[in-house]
Amino acid sequence: MPISIAIAGMTFTSKEAFIDHCRAILYRSPLETEIVGDDREFVDAILHARPDKLAEMAGRRPVRYLRKMHRHNTPSFFVELDDGRLLDFSFMKFVNAYPRPTAA
Repeated sequence: MPISIAIAGMTFTSKEAFIDHCRAILYRSPLETEIVGDDREFVDAILHARPDKLAEMAGRRPVRYLRKMHRHNTPSFFVELDDGRLLDFSFMKFVNAYPRPTAA
């Protein structure tokens, strides 16, 4: 039975629908570009639903969100923090753990 996912004011009827939406954001523009508008709000919600990534941020604040190539040769979401560092975060880890948060 499919599980529904609610995040950023949106409800997805299945994990597959959520993944499709994330991939659409990821591939909407070329790598190395900023994520803006409603897509930014959605990606921000994913980041803030990941306690492990919030712990890594250690009080630093997001400045902007980017599409970049991950070191494992996979396109991924990144957040640039207010100290200039980049932090990658996976929507797949979020969805695979849903509805439980990923470990902090």
